[in-house]
Amino acid sequence: MPSVELKGVTVRYGRKTALDNINIKVESGSYSIVAGPTGSGKTTLLKAICGLVPLARGRIVVDGRDITNVPPEKRGVGYLPQGYALFPHLDVWGNVTFGPKSRGWDPKDVEVIARRVLNMVGLIERADAYPHELSGGMAQRVALGRAIASGADLILLDEPLSALDVMLRVLLRYEIRKMAKALNLTVIHVTHDQEEAMSIADRIFLLREGKILEEGCPEKLFKSPENPFTAYFIGESNFYKGHAEHRGVRIDGLSLKSASRLEGDVLVAIRTRRVKIYLEERKVHNPIKATVEEIRFFGKLTKLLLNASGLRIVSEAPTLRIRGLKEGDSVIISVDPKDVLLYRLETVEAYPEIKEVILNA
Repeated sequence: MPSVELKGVTVRYGRKTALDNINIKVESGSYSIVAGPTGSGKTTLLKAICGLVPLARGRIVVDGRDITNVPPEKRGVGYLPQGYALFPHLDVWGNVTFGPKSRGWDPKDVEVIARRVLNMVGLIERADAYPHELSGGMAQRVALGRAIASGADLILLDEPLSALDVMLRVLLRYEIRKMAKALNLTVIHVTHDQEEAMSIADRIFLLREGKILEEGCPEKLFKSPENPFTAYFIGESNFYKGHAEHRGVRIDGLSLKSASRLEGDVLVAIRTRRVKIYLEERKVHNPIKATVEEIRFFGKLTKLLLNASGLRIVSEAPTLRIRGLKEGDSVIISVDPKDVLLYRLETVEAYPEIKEVILNA
């Protein structure tokens, strides 16, 4: 179970900086997610650890050993690229057993791990099939199994679930993590899917334009994001421009208490899942009278668009809790002061994505 440290890692493609002074530590035995939008440098980060791209600056240390100048084939890393690249001359069984066999594993152990991963990805019945006989989703699952069964203690997964059907993707999230923990692997898993990241990570590293903006456990990044882009990318939030003073913030005609000490012109972020809905008046934090404009059903959760004196607010609520609610109904909504997140307004200039979704711009 190796730990991994990137110390000041910078990668350039010509004049373009793909990774800019990356400093992170992945703990031994952890399941870490590198999340971020398309083009943020996630794949380059994995390739840097593998030794597939040269570093302009910095060092990579695995389990206390500096591997910066070690050839890729001697780094002892299992890597699943987005293209998965199965060996066309080997059947499914041959692809999955290639890694442990090449590392000299006992044949009995090779069979145990191969059966285990093929059962996990649901392809034990296709063990004798060749890559050209598989669908794209099946090939992706074989490649995933091959990476996990590679015999390496450090596994790098580049969008391993992206080509799969929704239900299989959700199921395999938990199966991959479960198997990684059972085999004492250290895993770095890249994804642009924030729900995928939140559901299986021990720790998330949020990457944007080649820089780590924030890192932490999923709960911390959801409840108390330090960076407004984290509030934008991890979970869903309502964004507003406001003016803060004396532990409160004014958004147009609406005044809310906030736990933040920030004052002046601010960007306000309120998680949609932190907007509580009540069907009748009661004593709550930051009570707001609102009208239900739209209701959208998503199974266990229902999304509502609310109007509070002209201010639009989106809420997500358990469907059973608001059963019977109709468009046009009046409700009381509440937001705990600790969930009224404030950021310096000028920070928005660095994130055009956020500027586009400010509800009172």
